[in-house]
Amino acid sequence: MFEVGRIRFRPLTREDLTFIERWENEYDVTLYSRGKPLVFKNRDEIEKDFEDYLENEEKQKFIIEIKEDSKCIGIATYKDHSGSVKNADVGTYIGEKEFWNKGIGKEIAFGLLEILIFHKNYDRVVAWSASINKRAHKVLEALGFKKSGIARKSGYIFGKRIDWYMFDQLREEYMEHREEYMDEYLKDKQEYIKEHCRLKRPVKKQKDNTKEE
Repeated sequence: MFEVGRIRFRPLTREDLTFIERWENEYDVTLYSRGKPLVFKNRDEIEKDFEDYLENEEKQKFIIEIKEDSKCIGIATYKDHSGSVKNADVGTYIGEKEFWNKGIGKEIAFGLLEILIFHKNYDRVVAWSASINKRAHKVLEALGFKKSGIARKSGYIFGKRIDWYMFDQLREEYMEHREEYMDEYLKDKQEYIKEHCRLKRPVKKQKDNTKEE
């Protein structure tokens, strides 16, 4: 398990499928997470997705919990798409709507970047988002993602074609601002991570200007 700020990342288990079934059948959740409202799944389909996931070595799924009471609130995933460089696609949603607009999305995004770039040494992280999902765009941009591509008219919502945006971030871009994100999203709640994962900058040697007599 991996903890960041108020939340905990832990592996998805079969027991979690009850939460997934409910979230996958929430209109607002599927609208913003998938860009596909009214595409619901029954338990058999969710069970099949889980079995397929267990066979997929390139994909990792996490349940997001609130550390304080271990309440399950959402899901985060990444999929390896490495070629000449290490690439990963990420996705996340908060299924419990009472936790929307509370800053937790930023903590999830920060946690994924820590896992993939700092701990797993990925070179590039990519996230896709429907053009209507302004809230997700703000979260990604707050964590240093840049809008780097558009799949034009590749979605269909509310009776019209919409665009999908691609956001990405390079390893060097994240590492340049990592200390700032740690200060903002960890604060005093994760002293262990701050102590053991903060980069140690070399101490500059002071020039000795004293002259021998």
